[in-house]
Amino acid sequence: MQFVEPFLLWGALAVSIPVAIHFWHQKQGKPLPWAATQWLIEKQQQQSRGFRLDNVPLLIIRCLLLILLAFLLAQPILNWFQQPPAIQKVHLVQPSQAVADNYKFELTDARKKGEKVIWADERLSELDDKPINGQPSTRFSALKLQTAINRLDTKNTELHLYLINSQKLADVPVISVPAKFSLHTAVDSAAQPRPYLVVKNEQKMFINRTGKLVSLPTLDPTLKFQSVPVHSGPIAVLLSYQKAQEQQTVKAALAALSDVYGFDFSIDDKPASNRSYDWILTDKLPSKPSPQTFYTLSGMAQLDGQANVMFTNESLTPQTSDRAATGQLPEWLGLQLLHHYELGLTNASLSNRDLQSLFVPTNKPTTEQQAGIQHGLLLLFVCLLAVERWIALTKNA
Repeated sequence: MQFVEPFLLWGALAVSIPVAIHFWHQKQGKPLPWAATQWLIEKQQQQSRGFRLDNVPLLIIRCLLLILLAFLLAQPILNWFQQPPAIQKVHLVQPSQAVADNYKFELTDARKKGEKVIWADERLSELDDKPINGQPSTRFSALKLQTAINRLDTKNTELHLYLINSQKLADVPVISVPAKFSLHTAVDSAAQPRPYLVVKNEQKMFINRTGKLVSLPTLDPTLKFQSVPVHSGPIAVLLSYQKAQEQQTVKAALAALSDVYGFDFSIDDKPASNRSYDWILTDKLPSKPSPQTFYTLSGMAQLDGQANVMFTNESLTPQTSDRAATGQLPEWLGLQLLHHYELGLTNASLSNRDLQSLFVPTNKPTTEQQAGIQHGLLLLFVCLLAVERWIALTKNA
């Protein structure tokens, strides 16, 4: 027998409660007027030796109720008469040339065995008849990885993940994986060129060696940068909020970013039909998000979607947002923009401890696996509760 929440079985220790109540209850004497008490002294002394439990059937039923309740909360699964299912191995590979080259032997061997080898992209394209090398590297994120895992049929699956160990994986709190999974990570030792922006007055904006965002006339010659900037010139921004106060708050935050760090924003309060935007901040979900545009959506919960769409469940006003009330909104918006342009990413890798805490195995059973035993235990619990109430009311216990 297996349990979905086995730690709740500790609740079965509550069986000591009715036993303690029974011992305490029988010690509560009730004075009654009685004649010729002296003739009963000897009989009373004989009966008071040691401990004696009254209403033993009622005590047993109450103990069983608590044990049964602990079993119900722990959600048992009976698989005694089921044949062990066949486990299928699936190899999910980060769409990166470095990963494909590093694990070329393992992936080739998996394909020869007839196991699935799949790129962790939007299409989950397989590598059955394709050479492993030659797959172009794409922008990869932890959110894309989680989306790819969720789209897989992970039931009776042993998942093998092949990834680059980098700080990108820590963009989400946890990554849910099947109970049977293996993680294979490679470190990209090659010094990747750093991205940078060209902002006001041809200033170069980048992250220096100390991790600070700076704007200088020239790039640091001791660092390796990309041949072209990820963005040059004013950043076209569209503010489209239903609340005027939220519109003003976000506009003031962007003005603070421009004054302190030198961002070059070109802000529109209404969309122009002949203009494409680099950054759209709004409280309305776009019907067709553009892959070239970064979206910041406020006032709604996180939804599965593209990596260029960022959600916050609060409205960006001083009354509804701690960031806006404490003056942290400009910094937060700036971090989101830097993350979009990948200026703050480094080649640092996660430790083994961080990786273990990041990937959380889940083994939630299906409804069919739990329904039978849960319904039977619930029926037994209701029956025992009815019997307990009947005995308690009958004997006034």
